[in-house]
This record gives sequence, structure tokens and C-alpha cells, in this order.
Amino acid sequence: QMLALLWVTTVTMVTVASGGVPERAVQFLAVGDWGGVPDPPFATPREVATAAAMGRAATSLGADFVLALGDNFYYHGVQDEWDPRFQDTFERIFVAPGLRGLPWFVLAGNHDHAGNVTAQLAYSHHSPRWHFPHHYYSLRLSLPGTNATARLLVLDTVLLCGGGDDFGAGGPPQGPRDTAAAAAQLAWLQGRLAAARHDRYVLVAGHYPVWSVAEHGPTGCLLRLLRPLLRRHRVTAYLCGHDHNLQ
Repeated sequence: QMLALLWVTTVTMVTVASGGVPERAVQFLAVGDWGGVPDPPFATPREVATAAAMGRAATSLGADFVLALGDNFYYHGVQDEWDPRFQDTFERIFVAPGLRGLPWFVLAGNHDHAGNVTAQLAYSHHSPRWHFPHHYYSLRLSLPGTNATARLLVLDTVLLCGGGDDFGAGGPPQGPRDTAAAAAQLAWLQGRLAAARHDRYVLVAGHYPVWSVAEHGPTGCLLRLLRPLLRRHRVTAYLCGHDHNLQ
């Protein structure tokens, strides 16, 4: 049985005063491929340890939110919005004091698409922490002490590129099931990137990597469709999961 790995990193967006001294910052945690396993007790020891470490980091940094980068529920997502996995893998695990009250902004990975992603969207109405309003969406973040803003654009790279599977079992994504939906998401992203030209920072997040030197390698679909947009619009960073490591 494969043990689901997860990773977490911290992201800081700093505003700098005219004298070059950093002012207050927006800080958040990003965690990917964190979704436990489908067998009791559902949360793995690594997930529990990571949740505790995230709590310490959130307290130390004064984190503002958590960004969940997909594969939220291994191996086949959830069945409906009342699925007990929401409690077993999420609500009862990420309970450290530093995480209480922090919003989670969520996107879907390929394992989530093996189940019911619409149920994950609907769970936003059941939990004050879980924010998953649409398959793809935009967040505008105010930078403390300034009039400047940051933009976070959250994608569904599975809808954009197709499913595939992990560790060579299904190969790389072979293209979207719904080409019209993929085209609509790409057009939405192009419009949002153009509109974000006045934001100080622009971050894009998705499950699949653009470049990777690990097991899954680069995602050809994203190299073709997404990378030119990231470069053209001078995006600050692209955050992703799928490969179970930090690069």
C-alpha cells in the first residue's frame, strides 16, 4: 500500500518602506498531497506530524491562511459533502492552536477528481475553514500598511490538462475530458492575468507542476498553455503539488 506523502512550505509577501526596511507582510502556508489514506484511521502519522508542524509555523509566522494544493483525499476523493473523510482527514487533524480560525483556500488534484469534486465545493457551506468556491477562482489580498495588493489565481489543472495518475500507473495527463471547459478556464486565466497588472505580486496555484525534476516530470500541457502566460505577465510564482517533494 502506498503511503501518501505530503509537503508544506511557507510563503511571505513583504511590503518595503521607502528606507528599505520591511514592513508588515502577508504570510501563508502551502501544503500539497496531504489527504491521508482511505483506510482507518485515515490520517497517516506523517499527516499528523505535518499538521503539528504547520501549527507551530503558523503561530511563529502569524500566518494569514493555508493554501491546499490538491490531492486532499486519497485515493479516490470524497463521495458527497457529508463524507466522513472531511472529519477524519481534515477537521480532526489540523487542530493545532496556530491553525484554529485560519481559512483554507483549496484546489483539486487528480485524486480528488477520482471522486466528487462538486462535494468538496459544497463542503464550503459546512465548514468555516474550508473555502473552495469554484474549480478555479481569484483572491485579492491587501498588503498591510499600504495601498498595494497581491493576486492569487487558483486553477484546476486536471480540468485543464486531463487526469493521468501517479507513479506511471496512468501516464501523464493526456488532455482534458471537456475541451470547452478547459478553453473557458484558460480564457478566464488570461483575462485575470491581464487585469492583475497593477497588483504588486501575482501568484498562480495549481496541482500539476509546470517544471519538475521528480517522478512525474514536467507537465507538457502546462508547458504549452500555462508557461507562456506566466512569463508574459511576469507572474511572481507558481505553486503546485503532485510530486511529493520540495523543489
